Amino acid sequence: MRQTTKEAIAQAFEGLLEKRSIDKITVKDIVAECGVNRQTFYYHFRDIYDLMEWTLAKRTEKYAVLNLSAGTDWQEQIRLLFHFFYLHRTTILHGYDATNRMQYERVVIKWVSQMVRERLDAYPQAGKVPDEKKAFIAKVYARGCAGFFLEWVEEGMPDERHVQLNDYFIIINGSIDHALDKFQKL
Repeated sequence: MRQTTKEAIAQAFEGLLEKRSIDKITVKDIVAECGVNRQTFYYHFRDIYDLMEWTLAKRTEKYAVLNLSAGTDWQEQIRLLFHFFYLHRTTILHGYDATNRMQYERVVIKWVSQMVRERLDAYPQAGKVPDEKKAFIAKVYARGCAGFFLEWVEEGMPDERHVQLNDYFIIINGSIDHALDKFQKL
């Protein structure tokens, strides 16, 4: 029951985000929309921004499980992730502000790091690189992608093709060998 209540709160919040920006949504609006009381809301979430991050992470995770299979090329996975965000641009744009910019960034970094890490592990020299160094390399590349994402959101998410993903992929593909070579165990 707890999870369904949490989901109901998230669904009510998403419904409100379709209509107005996060700064125009109150906890009172959310609980009225889903039929729970304020205590129930605060049992599950610290505040609206905590709810927003949880909702974004859960929706992204659900999409990834259904659409981003391990056999799919990592570049295609990133394109599909951006397409998912594009399809939900109204709620993304209504939920985005200076207060929660980092929450958006964390979600993108989490998913892109996993995708890049899978790419790194496919390189022959990856077995000679310590895991913490591979995680660092993946995070650096994911932060670059998150920067593109945030810039795109700030521009109003005109079209997912607007993001310079092809140029990003060229840079990554051209530098992974070098990064792995530099971090190999001695």
